[in-house]
Amino acid sequence: MLIDKISMEEQVAIFMSGTRFADETEDFGENSDESSLRTQMREELKNILQKGRPLRIYLGVDPTSSNLHVGHFVPLQKLRKFQKLGHQVIFLIGDYTATLGDPSGQTAERKRFSHEQTLEFAKTYTKQAFKILDSEITEIRYNSEWLKKLTFADIIELASIFPMKQIITRRDFKQRMDRGESLRFHEALYSLMQGYDAYALKCDIQVGAYDQHFNLLAGRAIQAFYGETPHVMITNPILIGTDGRKMSKSYGNTINIFDEPFDMYGKTMRISDDYIEDYLILTSSFDSKEISELIDKVRKGENPMDVKKKLALDLVRTYHGEKAACEAEEKFRQVVQKKEAPEEVPEINIPEGVSYNNWIELCFNTGLVKSKGEIRRLITQGGFYIDNEQVKDVNIEVVIPEGGLIIRLGKRKYYKII
Repeated sequence: MLIDKISMEEQVAIFMSGTRFADETEDFGENSDESSLRTQMREELKNILQKGRPLRIYLGVDPTSSNLHVGHFVPLQKLRKFQKLGHQVIFLIGDYTATLGDPSGQTAERKRFSHEQTLEFAKTYTKQAFKILDSEITEIRYNSEWLKKLTFADIIELASIFPMKQIITRRDFKQRMDRGESLRFHEALYSLMQGYDAYALKCDIQVGAYDQHFNLLAGRAIQAFYGETPHVMITNPILIGTDGRKMSKSYGNTINIFDEPFDMYGKTMRISDDYIEDYLILTSSFDSKEISELIDKVRKGENPMDVKKKLALDLVRTYHGEKAACEAEEKFRQVVQKKEAPEEVPEINIPEGVSYNNWIELCFNTGLVKSKGEIRRLITQGGFYIDNEQVKDVNIEVVIPEGGLIIRLGKRKYYKII
């Protein structure tokens, strides 16, 4: 194992690289080069590494949709480095915590899901995670294994660990209460549930984004309550989504691992220029020298689109391969930049019996859109094209010539109607 071949200081440097702790952020306090949390976690990390055994390290992900996104893969890439060092990595699927929904950073109460729904969402999670992690040595767990066995007496005992003041003064809860918005008691139980995961897994380290700070603290408190050594918190920066907010399935601003290559490329091109550096550091496969050179180009005022193209190509290559990446790049150049239809366009043969008086009905009845409201908005907002001509009249007559015609929905979806 590599842990026998490299020094403790080298391991600490690998563990701490690319991290960001809660008290280094504007949300939690003043920025500093060396935070008290960073110092504390580094010292605790040294103490457990001195034991000379493989560490148990976990990342938990709640299945609230069927897709993992590149934001999830920031900590997953770190876990892969730990695997290569010889440590035991655990990928925890939060099928039970997902029924509550993590309130961290949320401005309103989250939608709740049944356990059956979360299990359905989770079906492809391991396949997605194994794009990064080694499937042969990764431990896969579901937190329903222990959470559904807790009795009411168990929950009372766990709840007694946490002062009420600590719950009601946490930043996101306080902001919602100050605005007079709904805050339900069950939301306060989420940290208790996630914290119990750390105890049940007997973990040495938990990995996650810095906005999980409160949940990670809960795990440390529960471990200490039961006489265990509190785990080390290794937190990373939050990846920003395509709309400038935290990347989140709740916001619909994610770049998903199972996105088609062209969609992944296009979404990457939509990220704000302000976050190019973060994406290069957190998501790309470039080495440190290449990252520094690309960041230097942006800072010197070179066209950021050129750097984003390199980033988009790299992301698609990582998750879909070289051929798919090159095809996505060429298609983006043709469809988005040159405004041309792609060479291969899905053909839609209008089935017999499908009725339509206008394009709204035709697009909805053939399944091209989920609702009539969706296509109506596209048309009125200028996102509907017939043979490359913009159409904004929702009542325009549908006339399909013998050879068919090409319609475009939004920037990238083309169909040939026959």
